[in-house]
Amino acid sequence: MWAGRHVVLGVAGGIASYKSCILARRLVEAGASVDVVLTQGAAQFVGPVTFEALTGRPVLTSLWEPGGALTHIRLGRDPDLIIVAPATAHLLARVALGLGDDLLSALLLARKAPVLFAPAMNDEMYANPATQENLRTLAARGFRFVGPERGALAEGPSERPGRMSEPEKILSHAARVLRGDGALAGLSEVVTAGPTRESRDPVRSGADRARVREVQ
Repeated sequence: MWAGRHVVLGVAGGIASYKSCILARRLVEAGASVDVVLTQGAAQFVGPVTFEALTGRPVLTSLWEPGGALTHIRLGRDPDLIIVAPATAHLLARVALGLGDDLLSALLLARKAPVLFAPAMNDEMYANPATQENLRTLAARGFRFVGPERGALAEGPSERPGRMSEPEKILSHAARVLRGDGALAGLSEVVTAGPTRESRDPVRSGADRARVREVQ
């Protein structure tokens, strides 16, 4: 499934970015080539060197790196899939507005590849009407989502969505996006039609005959 695939992993600035290291590792182990794009906020949680060690490729952090003037165009067009994990409320809002003021948001504007967001944020932030409106806007534009989940957040327990999905679940959803829409994509289906006749079981038939005699 992943051998020879090119994946861009976008990482926004949230505490859940530590899980993105595991996701990057899983993608590489599965045979994918992974380019990691960090926002400035993400680099405050996990440094570029960590992702470079996990992927064996340079990590991209800025629109303004020498020789990288068209990096966002290439990264938007070349990969088989773009995964953004975590996708923070701030990033989702900027993408919904069509902003492209950093490398990650700019490549999402220029993208041709499918995009899978893994939202992660405080449960109140996720439930906020502005965030929900941004999610609906992005879904209408063809962006895909996995999560968020219910469970413990950085600030404590929660029974509402906000927690980023685990790397294995993100990887599973990403594979479905690559195969095509729908959980049954790629499967064959055979539909037959016609009458089905079965003999009635003896117990039921005997009981029916007894009721008929009672009526008579």
